[in-house]
Amino acid sequence: MQYRRLGRTELMVSEVGFGGHPIGGLGWGGVTDENSLAALRRAFDLGVNFFDTADIYGRGHSEELIGQALSEVRPNVLIATKAGLDDTHGGFARSNFAPAYLRRALDKSLERLRTDYIDVYQLHNPPQKLAKDDAVWETLGELKAAGKIRFFGVSARTANDANAYLRAAESAADPRRFGDTLQVAYNLLDQEAAAKGVFVEAHRQDWGVISRVPLASGMLGGRYDARHSFPAGDFRGSWPSERMAETARWVGILRSIVGGDRLLAQSALAFVLSQPAVSTVIVGARTAEQIEETVPAGEHAPLPEDVLRAAYEVFAADFAP
Repeated sequence: MQYRRLGRTELMVSEVGFGGHPIGGLGWGGVTDENSLAALRRAFDLGVNFFDTADIYGRGHSEELIGQALSEVRPNVLIATKAGLDDTHGGFARSNFAPAYLRRALDKSLERLRTDYIDVYQLHNPPQKLAKDDAVWETLGELKAAGKIRFFGVSARTANDANAYLRAAESAADPRRFGDTLQVAYNLLDQEAAAKGVFVEAHRQDWGVISRVPLASGMLGGRYDARHSFPAGDFRGSWPSERMAETARWVGILRSIVGGDRLLAQSALAFVLSQPAVSTVIVGARTAEQIEETVPAGEHAPLPEDVLRAAYEVFAADFAP
């Protein structure tokens, strides 16, 4: 395992991190705690030291499993979680970035994670207008000063949102007003973050960049074709057949470009790690075997320039036949 600097935090994070969304269980179908705990422990054994989750994942269950699996090795791991999606009133989660709510959410996360501090605390999909809410950022600064969080940042819903916070930070009197880390989606099928200049600007400002959904919810894992049937309770089962067929065609094109003699998942992760701005790419593994397959990805990064160029060009052309 290789490690990269998480921007101006100076934390050294494993190139391949652990994404805790699937182990929360809700919406993923067929997830067992036994497999999830085995995946977490195997990841640590293989050198993964960055574990990313959110209080909304499985309504806190993802955090509980991370706490159970890693509490005994807490000084040797970096835990990132998120807050801002509130489902405490039943029904669908809604945005809630009120300072009082963030404080309560943090305390609950600390309890579930079995720790007294969070390494990286992230606002979960904050709207662009929140950049103007002084109370939110002052609250995060106070939590940092109190030692409950070491660093904070933004988990942006879209590349446009990420750019909005980068612009706000650039013009702020305090360049660290919005924290030090930026999480954004990026993969072979969704290259918006690169195409819209997020990585270039984040790198220039020295934000620590966390890349999520690198395997496009499993579609770049090499296991699913257009006819695949997902188990009951898996959100991907609601995708129309046309979407599956189109995605399978795109994946076939990309496999021919980046595949080489390695697993497609490793090539897909190496593609993300080819971005110098990316500090860590978080993989939503549900089993120890999935972790074992993906951890070697860093050995193949960066991909050759001609391969990267071809991948960029096919995306820019909307995967035209």
